Amino acid sequence: MLKRELSGDVLIERAAEIAREAHKGQEHFFGEGSYFEMHVFPVSKIVRRLGYGALFVAGALLHDVPEDTEVTLDDLLEQGIPRVVVQATDLMNKKEGQTQEDYINGIKKSPIAVVGKYVDSAFNFSWTILNSSDISDINHASWSFEYLSNMTELRPLLPWNLGDVAELTKTGV
Repeated sequence: MLKRELSGDVLIERAAEIAREAHKGQEHFFGEGSYFEMHVFPVSKIVRRLGYGALFVAGALLHDVPEDTEVTLDDLLEQGIPRVVVQATDLMNKKEGQTQEDYINGIKKSPIAVVGKYVDSAFNFSWTILNSSDISDINHASWSFEYLSNMTELRPLLPWNLGDVAELTKTGV
């Protein structure tokens, strides 16, 4: 049964509950604690500290749920997560066989996805650089350049005028 779409702090709390439960048992890629506490929560906290509203924060909290867990997009809708957030969450997850160009072009369709993927990439870039014992390792270097590429592509699209962000949040974009 489809629940009424959630909003505001109730939406953020529900998205956090879903993400925490969905990622339970997953470790952060450097193995230093839970994935939720070491990655998902900090990404959402940055989005909130930048002044973005509940839809954006919920998108950040849920950005890895459909990709890395058994929770589906339909499950999120059934839990009352607004369709616009679910759509953004879907866009932030690269599909098998999808080119990087198509992936980024999809993200560009949603301000929530743009903000979520930008902050996710910035966080991952910093974390990888600061915590790799040997950044010359080809995997870490490759990841770092992918994150940097995402940031470069998405930076011009970030809605930085917080009046615009408030309007986007109010209109449900």
